[in-house]
Amino acid sequence: MQAMNNPVAEAALVQAALQAFLNALDHGEDALEGWFTPDATMYFPFRNSQALVHGREAIVARFARMNAQLRQTQAAPPYIGFGMRDFRVEWLAPGWALVTALFTFADQWGRRTLLLRAEDAGAWRIHHLHASNLPAPPA
Repeated sequence: MQAMNNPVAEAALVQAALQAFLNALDHGEDALEGWFTPDATMYFPFRNSQALVHGREAIVARFARMNAQLRQTQAAPPYIGFGMRDFRVEWLAPGWALVTALFTFADQWGRRTLLLRAEDAGAWRIHHLHASNLPAPPA
């Protein structure tokens, strides 16, 4: 990827890519391979998935398990109902972005930290995703 000319515009592209990924999750899409680099890693926010998950295929398989559970308990999408807030991006190097954000969904909040890598075509892919969930703050 070439040097960044407009960090604000590039941040908007990163945020749009993250929102598109969340929309895919929210609609129970199982074909998530295109969102991750081949050697991606992820910490899922689930008690039954405490270890670091290595590789795009393993991450996608874990999301497929989550989606199957959601389809059993809910009639139709959106299954999660993500609301993104406090989006921040820090540029680490050309083509690399560290993203942090808070999310709301159901009666929980979640923190997400992502390391994103830009592909030659300009598409942003998740290289690492660390997810943790929190109870909703008191009203």
